[in-house]
Amino acid sequence: MVKPSWPGGRKNYLFWKNRSQAYWILFTVILACLVSVLIVLWPGKNQQPKKIPLEALSRIHQEKLKAQKDFAEFIKTPAGKIWQKYPYWDPATCQKIAEGQVFLEMSKEQAREAAGTPVKVRSEKRGNMILEEWIFDGKEKMILRFENNVLRSIEKK
Repeated sequence: MVKPSWPGGRKNYLFWKNRSQAYWILFTVILACLVSVLIVLWPGKNQQPKKIPLEALSRIHQEKLKAQKDFAEFIKTPAGKIWQKYPYWDPATCQKIAEGQVFLEMSKEQAREAAGTPVKVRSEKRGNMILEEWIFDGKEKMILRFENNVLRSIEKK
């Protein structure tokens, strides 16, 4: 059986095998330009934004004024004073601290603001962990145990 032969051999019909590296680089650049033009000129980009109804704008303005008023009132409270000192704390956390509440997962800084200065502090280092125990001897005796600046246990006596 005789195999059919094509003029110039089969490999000439497979155009990707005969192209140089420069051809492929040029092809890639042209393709990238076409894709970029399509992205920029896509119909959705040129649509006009819809206007916001007046009643929605009015409601937004009222909510903004209310939020400003609430914030001005909050800043005057003890929790607001704490928040001004530590603006990265959550206002709800500041409220708990202003009330003197100590809770798990709070930092040493937060515990000091809530409970005051401890009577005695014990520190111990175990590997990469720093364990610290704060002892309070006020109205109620309390021991706070920290692991790497995070309150892990509260013991009240």
